[in-house]
Amino acid sequence: MKRAKLLFFGAVAGICLLLCFLLGVPWTEQETQPETTVTLSVSETGQTLTLPLEEYVAGVLLAELTPSHHPACFRALAVAVRTLAVKNQGVLSDDPGVFQGYWTAQTASAKLGEAYPAALEQAQAAARDTAGLVLTYQGELALTTYFACSSGATCASQWVWGGALPYLVGVDSSWDTASSDYCSQKVISAQELAQWGQGVPRITAQAENGYVLALEWGEETFTGEQARQRLGLKSGCFTLEEGENGNVTATVYGYGHGVGMSVYGANAMAKEGKGWEEILAWYYPGCEITKK
Repeated sequence: MKRAKLLFFGAVAGICLLLCFLLGVPWTEQETQPETTVTLSVSETGQTLTLPLEEYVAGVLLAELTPSHHPACFRALAVAVRTLAVKNQGVLSDDPGVFQGYWTAQTASAKLGEAYPAALEQAQAAARDTAGLVLTYQGELALTTYFACSSGATCASQWVWGGALPYLVGVDSSWDTASSDYCSQKVISAQELAQWGQGVPRITAQAENGYVLALEWGEETFTGEQARQRLGLKSGCFTLEEGENGNVTATVYGYGHGVGMSVYGANAMAKEGKGWEEILAWYYPGCEITKK
């Protein structure tokens, strides 16, 4: 009797499988989606790693934030990081000068020491709670750039890179004026200037919030970002003052290129009670949170 029942149920199961195959109906209740991966170039070793997208997001958060950052700041940055990774088609570098910084577990543990477990928990929770979410503008992935601290207002993308994007416009970020990175100075010696053989640089155009739009140096004209790179300044928002001995003192406001989301500002907004969705809406106006 038992054998007959087993044969009966086996036949029923076989018929069901055959029908599913013929009708194109999945046998399981829910299809398993393939895990999204990224390819990461490691600058120190030259290795190329393939790892899950969400693991990559957590590794960037470890490199960019500390456990003291508010959870809403972690989540806002997680969405921005994920969007950039997907937009770049998963081909990435851990060199912040090339793409976004990234720390492996070993690097993060070595750099953070006792703070590592708390930082890892924050980073993984932010990646998990926002998993699969990206920012889009009119259906297209947004360019969700971010930086450390502004001059008190962010930059329009065309001021820095020459291309205008409707969601990368200058917005108020006055929280940044309280940051330790808000103001810095650098003295550029006459000898250092002479190495370029172009005399003393002069600012000829600035935006309302102080970011340099044009700087003349000899026969060349630079944007503020280009000048920042050449002079080794923290930001493209600066003034120059020539000294009696031929030195030039640069007074710099903010830290980073200034386009998109200020991490310091995002953290300050979070501490005021703003949610991560509100933070993203503030720094990337007009963008929508979308499940990829």
